[in-house]
Amino acid sequence: MPTPSQTRATPTADHVARIRPATAAALFGALLGLGVGGAWLGGAAAKASTLRTQAERLEGATAAGFTEEALAAAAGGLDESALSIARRHDPYTVAGAARRDRQAELLTARLEQLRAGAAEGGLRRASLTGPTAAEPFRLGTALDASRDLECLTQAAYYEARGEGRDGMRAVVQVVLNRVRHQAFPNSVCGVVFQGAGRRTGCQFSFTCNGSMRGRVNRAAWNRARDIASAGLSGEVFPRVGNATHFHTTAVAPGWRHTLVRVGQVGDHLFYRFGGRAGSRSAFSYAARPSAPAEAPRLVQASLDPTGPARDAGAIAYNLLLAQEGRAPVEAPAPSPVAAPANPVVAPPPAAPAAPASRPAVRAAAPAQADAPAVPVV
Repeated sequence: MPTPSQTRATPTADHVARIRPATAAALFGALLGLGVGGAWLGGAAAKASTLRTQAERLEGATAAGFTEEALAAAAGGLDESALSIARRHDPYTVAGAARRDRQAELLTARLEQLRAGAAEGGLRRASLTGPTAAEPFRLGTALDASRDLECLTQAAYYEARGEGRDGMRAVVQVVLNRVRHQAFPNSVCGVVFQGAGRRTGCQFSFTCNGSMRGRVNRAAWNRARDIASAGLSGEVFPRVGNATHFHTTAVAPGWRHTLVRVGQVGDHLFYRFGGRAGSRSAFSYAARPSAPAEAPRLVQASLDPTGPARDAGAIAYNLLLAQEGRAPVEAPAPSPVAAPANPVVAPPPAAPAAPASRPAVRAAAPAQADAPAVPVV
């Protein structure tokens, strides 16, 4: 007969026997899930590392442009003649970095403008707290505006490279406002370099004080180029409104009392015209692409005075030759025309006027070729 302790031990053993298969299955499932999860995490980490490595390689390759070797490898084994033909007709290579992605920027700016107009519902609200924003700048041939982009980048860089993005955007907006105003040239380079040929009176000081001879901070230049490109694509900086003038807080020009102050951005104070000159109708000029003649260029005088003297006339040219002790080159005398066999008797001509006798005097000059030439002093 079993004892009570043996009776209690039998159900416990049966219970443990029933639990062991379930526990083993759970442990096996946990280990399997842990293995699968570890494998997935390892694969994801490896993939992320591979993508990061590829991104770093692409960034390093495109940081300063493709080299000839990388371009040849990416071209799929083209020979040198095929590569030269491709470069000659590639619009991105011909246009340069200034014209790339301009079509996408234009489309994006126009879509944003249409979206903003649809949100407003066609209603115009007067702002009593700040200046009225200027109209988006539109250039008819923005894709070919590399010269305008260069001039606008120079203005943003040299006038506000220490002001941050808002300072550069304010300067760009002032230049574009001037382009559309009746009192200024209607091209970007014409506005930026207005008065640059004079010692005093240049509209932007960097065009005549030698600032452009220094080294350029590449990061600030790229930032100014991006802001100028956005301005040419229609982006507006509303904080300066239709401002056409600005100066730093370190100076106090006299013309500031004749204009209406708009506000301050960084260390620059901005002003606009008052009255009709500052109304929206005054900013009605259609901008045009800048011409090469509007950009500053170096003009050097010739050291040889023969060309200008020859252009000035025969008297000045003969005077120059006489001072140098050389004889002027005489034109060959025309051969005499033989008289016809049966001459026709013409009526007697009228008496010649006084100036008609001068050619006879000049024709007699070659007969005195043996006489020494007297230099004209």
